[in-house]
Amino acid sequence: MDKAQAYAVLRIEPGCTQEEIKKAYAALSRQYHPEEYPEEFQQIHDAYRMLRRQEQRHHTIHPVTVTGTKEADSQSADITALEETELQPVEVNVTEEADPEISSGVSAEQELEEQTENPEPSEAVPQYDFDEVIEEEQREEEQKQIYFIQKALIEMEMLLKPQYCNKVKLFQEYFRKAEYQEILKQPVYMGMFAELLENSRLKPVIYDHIIDYYRFRGLNPEDMYEGAAKLYRVLDEKRGMKKKKTGTLQTVILVGAVAGVRAGTRSVSSDSGAGKLFGFLAVLVIVIALMFLLYRQLYKNHSGLFAQAITALLLTVSQFIVLMGDFYAPLMGTDAGTGLAVILFLLGGVWIIGVGIAAVVKKLLFLKK
Repeated sequence: MDKAQAYAVLRIEPGCTQEEIKKAYAALSRQYHPEEYPEEFQQIHDAYRMLRRQEQRHHTIHPVTVTGTKEADSQSADITALEETELQPVEVNVTEEADPEISSGVSAEQELEEQTENPEPSEAVPQYDFDEVIEEEQREEEQKQIYFIQKALIEMEMLLKPQYCNKVKLFQEYFRKAEYQEILKQPVYMGMFAELLENSRLKPVIYDHIIDYYRFRGLNPEDMYEGAAKLYRVLDEKRGMKKKKTGTLQTVILVGAVAGVRAGTRSVSSDSGAGKLFGFLAVLVIVIALMFLLYRQLYKNHSGLFAQAITALLLTVSQFIVLMGDFYAPLMGTDAGTGLAVILFLLGGVWIIGVGIAAVVKKLLFLKK
């Protein structure tokens, strides 16, 4: 920035006195605050400093004595204070005695600027407090964990409510959430989770999923933290840690169904009484197997009563269709096929009535509580 630009920035005419320069600088500094207008303020400050330096160099070469008034001295002191606040903080010792540098033509203001531009090498460099930063990060991490623990517990309380506690998929999604993976295995969370499970009743498949998630099978609770051991004991009481072989019954049913189908197929060609009996049993086993598998699938995400109601309804409707179409006749004859369809149809209807009565009783008991 040259001299002409400096005058233009301060909005004054060339050749102005020091008092006019100070007045212009003070007015513009009040108008353009450094926090709101940092670029404009920096230009104003640079222009003022350049004009002041040139004037000070002129006074150094041609010293003059200026007799000012009290008003001018007061305003000059205000401007000097304003300059010191905008510059970097530098300690200056001021005494009542006269400064020998001032008497030689160098002002205290110029000395302050030179100290700011060329700081003393002996100045203390501020030390970075790494310990405090580390402690602050640890506090933030602890607060983050507390937040997610509270959030996870609130969500688990919602899942344990009657309208959600039968939905296996919701529990599976809960334990798969990435934001919970770090806190789900914290002893603090596990202890609070155990307290929630103590007063709840879930499906065995949900308990199995929780046990498998924490890999509790084969572990000793005495070697665990208090919260983890508490959760282990609750799950052991609710479900047990031994793996239940739920697939055995399904395998037996399927094997029996296949054997029945083969026997029924042979009976068609032989047209014997024993063959018709095997066909009857084969169809019965197949129907039972299908109903059982359907119930298991519905039970994963619905209550037991709802799963039974849907299964019974499908059994009743399917056997009515079979009865109307006489679809069992090729396997066991018309009479035996009709008889089996009627039996299964009636069983489905009785099953639906029984489920409905059980649902009403359960609802009444819930309302009494």
